[in-house]
Amino acid sequence: MTLRTAITAEPIPSHVSALDYVIRPALEQGHDVTLHASLMLRRQARDRGVRFHRAGTDWTCEPAVRRGVSEIWTTEGNAPFNRYVFGRLWPDRAEAKARDLIDAWTRARPDLVIAECSDFGAHLAAKVLGLPVLAADNGLGPVLVDLWDTDIAPALTLLHKRYGQDDAPVLPPLLTPAPVTWFYGTPPPGAREVQRTVAGERGELPAWRDSSLRPLAARPLVYVSLGTLTTAMPELRAVVGDLYREIMAALAAVDCDAIVSAGDLAEHLCSPDPRILVVRRVPQPALLRHADLFVTHGGRASLLDAVQGGTPVLGLGLLADQPANTAAFARLGLGRALDPTATRHEIAAAVRALLDDASCAAAVRAAGAELARLAPLDVAELRNGL
Repeated sequence: MTLRTAITAEPIPSHVSALDYVIRPALEQGHDVTLHASLMLRRQARDRGVRFHRAGTDWTCEPAVRRGVSEIWTTEGNAPFNRYVFGRLWPDRAEAKARDLIDAWTRARPDLVIAECSDFGAHLAAKVLGLPVLAADNGLGPVLVDLWDTDIAPALTLLHKRYGQDDAPVLPPLLTPAPVTWFYGTPPPGAREVQRTVAGERGELPAWRDSSLRPLAARPLVYVSLGTLTTAMPELRAVVGDLYREIMAALAAVDCDAIVSAGDLAEHLCSPDPRILVVRRVPQPALLRHADLFVTHGGRASLLDAVQGGTPVLGLGLLADQPANTAAFARLGLGRALDPTATRHEIAAAVRALLDDASCAAAVRAAGAELARLAPLDVAELRNGL
């Protein structure tokens, strides 16, 4: 049976990639899939072959928003940043998304809603219309669970009452593309582990890149990427640029080859060392199958890419869920975690230690096998279970 499946995402491009574990199986199982999101994500929907319906605004692009959140992070730290972003800013922006979705889903009622876990407007719209809804964990699930009772639910209460919902706001049951115990101290009630997939175009390297990966097979390959989100925030962009330079200086002191994927910052990063190649972007999951070490900001999707590629990680968590993610991976024996203020000497020492640590590589391979054993996502079965 074909199900009308509504998938929602908030206006952050990388978050659509984080939902591929839901989007790809739904398409492969023949369901009618629509991505409900702001206009900035229209191309992401087209690239994946799903319908697109505009809902909400591109509010994350507003200069005042970017300036405000980066100032809070740089002056007050990550915990106040999380409370402000998820306990105030995102709830304040939820109504525009809820209003658009209530209108769209009243006219064409979906059989199932799979909403990004941080899409509070979608959660409300599904609740108002009595639609079956699941929350797709994009990596922010642990942060939301920690802040729900103290910050998020109180911030959403008035909005829910405005739409006739008198009971307390709750996070819908979670779908998560990893063993729950990897990232949650206490598993959320109803959390369901499902197999992880990525978009097809992220799984293959261009031919020219594949042939140039290992110019000297005797040296290990280190891949570096600190994500895309922080470079959109003015004050954080400078911090990330400096961190890239510190990492590159560290790698110059290590006997390795390196590929540094830095997005828009690539043009500002000069590498005098021919062993260090700076590029704008690469298909990360494909590249990680060739790498011996991944130096990462610790976003959930990047860490799972590393596990599926069999690559240990050196995590330098910057904001939101990232510091906790990298600490969790270090506890699991899948790599090491450093503070982003680490010096080039500390980074170089950690890189050498990880490249020499056969037990860490073995732990990552075992984690990859554990990840592969998770049950495939079955959209019809999910719908029937709600």
